[in-house]
Amino acid sequence: MKAILQSIKDSYCISDKSLKKLSDRLLPIEIRKKTILVSPEKINNNLYFIERGVARSFTIMDGKEITSWFSKEGDLIYSTNSFYGKRKGYESERVQVLENSLFYYISIPEIHDLCLYDNDIANWLRVLHQNAFVDLERRLISRLYLSAEERYHDFFLNNKDLFNRVNLGHIASYLGMSHVTLCALRK
Repeated sequence: MKAILQSIKDSYCISDKSLKKLSDRLLPIEIRKKTILVSPEKINNNLYFIERGVARSFTIMDGKEITSWFSKEGDLIYSTNSFYGKRKGYESERVQVLENSLFYYISIPEIHDLCLYDNDIANWLRVLHQNAFVDLERRLISRLYLSAEERYHDFFLNNKDLFNRVNLGHIASYLGMSHVTLCALRK
């Protein structure tokens, strides 16, 4: 659970007492490569922490898979609709595990309860969501104003390890370019 705990500490100055309260409730689960963890057909009742592995969020548009997010060691995975609205995932919301992985999970009702009674945990989760929102905004702006080459270089600088772990087609769709364009930029 080292990667998870370090990621939590890196993102927010959480007390040891609160961190222990949270970590004591996390349960391990081994998840096989290609498992669809979040799908639109069901309410996803868990918040997953990645200890080892990589996953991607994606949608299907006109029969094509479009990757919208990558998550790796220390990151969280959850269905936004289930987390905030206790509803099934968005119509095309999916999360797929890309490597045999070790995750830890906690139920969404349980994390909500922890937030009610522990300000440190509530603030850590708030900061985590703020950071995700900032990342999403940065990505949107880059898609609007940066060239394909600039988007590739930005992604490469921040995610070098993913190029050896993730299908290049997934990276290309995340960057909003064709596989052919990505391969040409990599040369």
